[in-house]
Amino acid sequence: MYDFGELLKQLRKEKGYSQEQLAQKINKSKSLVSKYENNQKLPTLETLIDLSILFDVSLDFLAGKDKGKTITVNHLTSSQIDIIYALMKEFHSHKPKYVTKGLTTRQLEIFNGLIIEFTKIQ
Repeated sequence: MYDFGELLKQLRKEKGYSQEQLAQKINKSKSLVSKYENNQKLPTLETLIDLSILFDVSLDFLAGKDKGKTITVNHLTSSQIDIIYALMKEFHSHKPKYVTKGLTTRQLEIFNGLIIEFTKIQ
């Protein structure tokens, strides 16, 4: 069963925030954050958007409809975004014909590109 309050508490603790710190980050009171976590009050859409940005999750995730987290690519170059998507695609769709130890040649190429793109001086 979906429990927004428990989800919010989990996300807050994953970031290492106290209720007071979370309240400051979303410009709300600590008591309001406590009410959210105890399911005594639901946040407004504006607050849900703030929470989704803060925790890098989708609104669907906060609503209990999506079980995965989102990846924020803000402030990345287009080359860095491309390599992230290639990495995700490779590992989500990789079904080897043969069981091998280690990474495939393609995976090694992607990791090499990742290292190159993220160590460039901007």
